[in-house]
Amino acid sequence: MNPNALAPLVVPGEIASDLVQGTAREWLETNGLGSFAMGTVAGPATRRYHALLCAAIRPPLGRVVLVNRCEEELRFEGVGYSLNSNFYPGVVHPNGYTNLIEFRLDPWPTWVYRLGGARVERTLFMPHGQQTTVVQWRMLEGTRGRLFVRPLISGRDYHSLHRKNDYLRQQVDAGEGLVTLQPYPDLPPVHLHHNGVFAHRPEWFHNFEYPVEKERGLPCEEDLFSPGELAFDLTPHTPALAIFTLEGHEIPDVAELRQQELMRRALLVSGVADDLQARLTLAADRFVVKRGTHRTVIAGYPWFTDWGRDTFISLPGLALATGWRELARELLLAFAPHVQGGLIPNRFPDESEAPEYNTVDAPLWYVLAACRYGRSAPTPEERALVRERIVPAVRQIIEGYLAGTRYGIGVDDDGLIHAAAPGLQLTWMDAKVGDWVVTPRQGKPVEIQALWVAGLEATARLTREDDPGFAHELDERAAWARSSFASQFFSEELGYLYDCVDGNRKDATLRPNQLYAIGLCEPLVDRPRALKVLEACERELLTRVGLRTRAHDEQFRPHITGTQHERDGAYHQGTVWPYLYGIYADACMRVRGALHPGLLDGMRAHLHGEGLGSIHEIFDGDAPHNPRGCPAQAWSVAEMLRIVSGQVGQDA
Repeated sequence: MNPNALAPLVVPGEIASDLVQGTAREWLETNGLGSFAMGTVAGPATRRYHALLCAAIRPPLGRVVLVNRCEEELRFEGVGYSLNSNFYPGVVHPNGYTNLIEFRLDPWPTWVYRLGGARVERTLFMPHGQQTTVVQWRMLEGTRGRLFVRPLISGRDYHSLHRKNDYLRQQVDAGEGLVTLQPYPDLPPVHLHHNGVFAHRPEWFHNFEYPVEKERGLPCEEDLFSPGELAFDLTPHTPALAIFTLEGHEIPDVAELRQQELMRRALLVSGVADDLQARLTLAADRFVVKRGTHRTVIAGYPWFTDWGRDTFISLPGLALATGWRELARELLLAFAPHVQGGLIPNRFPDESEAPEYNTVDAPLWYVLAACRYGRSAPTPEERALVRERIVPAVRQIIEGYLAGTRYGIGVDDDGLIHAAAPGLQLTWMDAKVGDWVVTPRQGKPVEIQALWVAGLEATARLTREDDPGFAHELDERAAWARSSFASQFFSEELGYLYDCVDGNRKDATLRPNQLYAIGLCEPLVDRPRALKVLEACERELLTRVGLRTRAHDEQFRPHITGTQHERDGAYHQGTVWPYLYGIYADACMRVRGALHPGLLDGMRAHLHGEGLGSIHEIFDGDAPHNPRGCPAQAWSVAEMLRIVSGQVGQDA
């Protein structure tokens, strides 16, 4: 299968040209370096992150918005038709969205407009490994028109906003077919290759408004600068081209770039027969980026970078379910030298920043990912690499937990893991607002016990041949933890597992974390109890797009909207997380031996709907489960890949 063999993801004109529905659907292009282009189907930018070229100038970090977007108008005999639209306070201008008759991904963003008697196509793609965005306009029907394009630029950090100022360099270096822009001296120059005529007419555009930022209670207005205007004669035989690049003055061969990118994407899904799996594989590719001499995983677009926890939760789906074993190896080897006291960085260290080790679960996810990789190593050379370079890191993690390490992480007398650090949230439920830890889970979180037992048992299997004594010790420790777990965590009265135990304090909030105790390895409770746990989670937490983070009770938050304080307060208080489908599928396979019928129907619809080829980070807890958070999240995609590839309910 290749991208062209896939049925295009099509947004019909009645949706694409509807301001609400068309701006709810976001497209994304990436380049494997951490850079991206992103926007809405309808056209108006709704986030500060929407841009034609947001470049990671220290891949995958140092992201700056260099080219925000373009003002575009096609004129026939003095009559102008807009292709673009913008939000301003209280108004949308111009009205280009009303001229849209179709949007599709086949395999990159493609818009089709009806402009008077003409039909015009606009396409956009980023070549892999290049800091480049290619935009092309084609006349599909009609004779001749004059296309005018005004680039809008800022040169700001991608988290920030831009305002008119006297420091921006308004001058450009212009020659035939090339304009070089450098708004600020500390930024790389942007080279604009084109096949039109450029007129230097500098102008500021004021008060663009971003509704999503406004809804999130964040600053939402900015000013953008335009250095001038491009003019093209657009005919059926002469498409217009604008290439924004950091790669230099040499004229890119667009036909070659396009063909190379088509072939690259085709190879990603060669041999994949299932349409859903192919879509997910193409989505997975977007998160894989270069960092120095190796590759890493971006946790989500547009605002996350690479994080330890997200990387190793995602690794089985992104790297093993896809057959990208070299990627798995790179990820494991990249983190191995950074193990300290049994911990790995939750945020991968940058050259100018100290690593952050504030996580109890990321190291255990590393252990499981390493064991999955090691147990499936097909060659003697790969098995030797696991033995010599990856197993030592796994041992360091286990020994660090046994000895006790920072943040109160260590093994109690009952063989279970305890973790406590005032003011910090060490598990994946990590929302914090100022000094307020929204979901305090100090003590023994239920999924950490499952990760610990599963990690001990998996490492024992991996090392049994080379170090039987060590493997035997791990088996004994796992058995010890198992024997302690059921008596402390299962509530006969409630019929499910406590979320966290800390001495006599037992948190009875019904959360999906308990699924790890029955899905990650052989269930930590007997089969009848495991079935009760599964049924309780299905009854209270399961939705068509993932699992809620808590059952409906007095603290349940049905919507993750409002200010940042309000959103962070709802992040794990009922919000639906699609990545939790993965552990739910594991639990179904272990307890029932089969998956829930139609499990992925909602995700399939999302991929073809508001997800537009990817999967959001989160959804509202109550129907209609509106998507929220990052529009493209690595572990959401990775866990769906693990399910569709049949790699659920299996031991590491």
